[in-house]
Amino acid sequence: MTLTTHIAIATAVTKPIMRAHPFFIFLFAFLSHYAADAIPHWDYHLCSVNEDTSEKRDHTLKNDPKLIGYDLLKVAFDITIGSTLSFILLRPELTFAGLLPVALTILGGILPDMLQPIFWLWKKNNPFTLLKKFHNFMHSNLILRKEYVGPKLVLAGKIFQVFILGCALFFASL
Repeated sequence: MTLTTHIAIATAVTKPIMRAHPFFIFLFAFLSHYAADAIPHWDYHLCSVNEDTSEKRDHTLKNDPKLIGYDLLKVAFDITIGSTLSFILLRPELTFAGLLPVALTILGGILPDMLQPIFWLWKKNNPFTLLKKFHNFMHSNLILRKEYVGPKLVLAGKIFQVFILGCALFFASL
């Protein structure tokens, strides 16, 4: 799932509790990531990652600074779009107290995916192994991308991704 969609879902989930303790805002956003990943979805390919399409999803990072830089720009653009939408929908006060819940919503919504490079690089004795196993458990086994299902379902996956994003934005706007 794209990070924009994860941020939009986290925004929709946390908007009703924006005045709650910051811990709960972060927790609800964080958990929304796993719930969203249980839905079959499309996401974009990272060129700097050797993907393991088995159930283990034991990806590795390519040692290519050009590909890594390209992917970092792609991810940064994705986060920027999602963060902008969250900011527009939540319209926080421009104070620390107003911006903190938005920042925690964004961070919580994308943190599980932001931890993925740690798993690609740190294979042995990783203290986050349980979190990685939980992410794999919660993640839909149907990933609508050509590396997994072939090109015929890619269009359906992209349309479904836009639909999920639209639903999240609709509920966040209420």
